[in-house]
Amino acid sequence: MPLSDRQNYIRESTLAPLLEKFPEAAAMIRQLFQRSPAFKSLCADYRDCLAAWRHWRQAASGEAPALCRSYAELLGELEEEVRQYLEREEA
Repeated sequence: MPLSDRQNYIRESTLAPLLEKFPEAAAMIRQLFQRSPAFKSLCADYRDCLAAWRHWRQAASGEAPALCRSYAELLGELEEEVRQYLEREEA
């Protein structure tokens, strides 16, 4: 896969969860991702946290419910951080 295709895939897979969560802010999310390394990192953290939450939500182990709750709480915190970025952009 050429480098530009790989970079596009990484960008889109990192952005997809937040674009799904905040479709009304898609353009702003894409702009922030392009120009803010901290926001780019936040997008990756959200993607990874969502994947972990989905995993533990379906896991059958005894620790799954507690881990699922922990990741759900972290998702909420990350979503709030994204909202703060978006509010600053709108101001």
